[in-house]
Amino acid sequence: MALTESKPDYFISNTETAVIPLLPYRKKKTEHFIALLVDNKNRLICKKVLTNGTVDQAPVFPREIVRLAIIKHASGIILGHNHPGGDPHPSSQDRDLTRRIERVCRDLGIRVLDHVIVSDRGHFSFLESGYL
Repeated sequence: MALTESKPDYFISNTETAVIPLLPYRKKKTEHFIALLVDNKNRLICKKVLTNGTVDQAPVFPREIVRLAIIKHASGIILGHNHPGGDPHPSSQDRDLTRRIERVCRDLGIRVLDHVIVSDRGHFSFLESGYL
C-alpha cells in the first residue's frame, strides 16, 4: 500500500482535478482503490492505494478509510478506483460501497467529496452523476 505525500499547493476543486492523480491507474490490469485526502481548503494532503485487488474487485473497508483520514488529519476524501475492463460506470457494489463510506464519514465529520472511477475509456464521477 503506497502512500504518497503531496505538494501542499495542489487543490482539488472539481472532478477534473481529482482525476489527475488517478490517471496512472486507468490502464492497470487489476483494480486499485485509492484515497485522496484533503484538508479543509481541499489541498491534497496525500494519496494512498488502499488495496490492489483482482481483475474485477478490490476489497475495501470503510474503517480503514476513516482511520487513514483521522491519522492524516484530513477533513475530506476523494475515493477513486479503476475498472480494468474499460467501462468506467459503477457497479451496484460500487454504489453500495460509496453509500456506506459516505455515511460513516459523514457521522465523523469527514467530507466525501467524490468517488471517481477511471478506465482507459474515460472516467465516471459519483458527484457529477448525482450519486453524492
